[in-house]
Amino acid sequence: MSSPGLWTAAFALASITFGTTGCSNVAQRHAVPARASSETGQAEAAPAQRTHADAPALAQPPPYFVDLVERARSLGSRPAREPRRVELPPSLRNIKYDAYRSIRFRPELSLWRGGPGQFEAQFFHPGFYYQEVVDISVLGPDGPVAVPYSPDLFSYGQVPTPPPDTRLAFAGFRLHAPINSPSYKDEWIVFQGASYFRPLGKGTVYGLSARGLAIDLGQPTPEEFPRFSEFFLVPPEKDDEHVWILALLESPRATGAYAFRVQKGDLTRIEVTAELFLRDGVNVLGTAPLTSMYLFGEEGPNRFGDFRPEVHDSDGLALWADNGEWLYRPLRNPPRTTVCTFRLDKPRGFGLVQRDRSFDSFQDLEARYQDRPSVWVEPVSGFDRGSVRLLEIATELETDDNIAIAFVPDDVPDQRLSLGYRLHVGVDVPVAAPAARVVATRIARTEGGSRFLVDFAGDGLAAKKDIEVVVSVQNGRTVEQHVEHNPFTDGYRASFEVVAEPGMKDVELRAFLRAKEDVVTETWSYLWQPTR
Repeated sequence: MSSPGLWTAAFALASITFGTTGCSNVAQRHAVPARASSETGQAEAAPAQRTHADAPALAQPPPYFVDLVERARSLGSRPAREPRRVELPPSLRNIKYDAYRSIRFRPELSLWRGGPGQFEAQFFHPGFYYQEVVDISVLGPDGPVAVPYSPDLFSYGQVPTPPPDTRLAFAGFRLHAPINSPSYKDEWIVFQGASYFRPLGKGTVYGLSARGLAIDLGQPTPEEFPRFSEFFLVPPEKDDEHVWILALLESPRATGAYAFRVQKGDLTRIEVTAELFLRDGVNVLGTAPLTSMYLFGEEGPNRFGDFRPEVHDSDGLALWADNGEWLYRPLRNPPRTTVCTFRLDKPRGFGLVQRDRSFDSFQDLEARYQDRPSVWVEPVSGFDRGSVRLLEIATELETDDNIAIAFVPDDVPDQRLSLGYRLHVGVDVPVAAPAARVVATRIARTEGGSRFLVDFAGDGLAAKKDIEVVVSVQNGRTVEQHVEHNPFTDGYRASFEVVAEPGMKDVELRAFLRAKEDVVTETWSYLWQPTR
């Protein structure tokens, strides 16, 4: 999406019931690096390098977090509170997006401006989609002190200034920090709308969003969107490279206390500590959820008559399994809404990535899709037996966030769940597969099916000899396959034609390259849904 804080897909998701197509994926095809077994010919997993249990511990949240956890526990033991809505004057009640964007916080009034630290906070006005009260306080020596709303904090652009006696509230906030230059404080992270937050890393522009929690993601019933109803900001000290944000989460079926430690650097690192309290009726609990947009890419350039070759905030789902395997799933704008699950017990990491960093691939001077951030989830605690769920929604609009992922535990706890994880935000993920990776996926129709062309590059792949592609197909068969050296990527292109079995609407594909007995790439995974 082209603007921070906007989450139109959330409203679409909340109001429709999906006719979803299910698919099941198990991240255990092979490990990297690996050697083939002499008995089975299958790749054997190398010894695990590190599980999330070995991840460095998270920093201890500020002392007030203990009180916030108790508040969340107490609220969770009672019937859910209804969201408080702002009583908007007529001039703000039904404004359009452009008018809402014209309401600007006055930067000279930023919280902490002129203070000893290097961070500032600015606040969002209610209106447009954002009509629920968000309480914001600053944590002082004696506890939280509310930040009062005032129309004097804003310039109103295309919208009449509200009457002086209007009782309004904030709709969210954003932090600014010198992430690209010491002389300028860029927008850094936005909290606005439900439990959504949109972080930036060095050299990136707004793209995908993270969320606090997802309930019943990709189920036949409408999804529930928990909300951050209160925030508590901790003033930064002079030499701090990080900011603490505490938040209270509420929804009909859950409450929670969250602590975010947001740290600047080449990659923005967000440590998330959460204590969740669940009411009855949660079928699918989505933890560490991410939301993005994929309209079209190399597999269908210039779709919908668009002049741009590709349009997407993220182009793939990356998974790092406990057994060492790396799996890469190119994202799709599917012919029909689809939910896939990837078995991933005790994951080392997962995330939505934007691997294509070339302007030539997008040709959009304003949206700068090549600069959209990747977000990598590093589990620390609370991620044991479960799966990563991928929801892909069919859409024709780039303003729709039609991609969502989350880690879904096998068993929803009866009452309390403790979570800890890191989000790494920037131009690339903080860890790399010990092998070559997928850089492009292209698809061409053939007389009986489709031909897939998958480019692999990196890790000195071009210098390896006796390269072959290993392809597996469910609900279909391979007609022909071969591998070619690609001098333009300094890698190899795997090419294979696939036809679907009669009556099959979902064909699951996997491919990787090996040199003699050694697996030399991550696993490429794709759900092909033939439309003819």
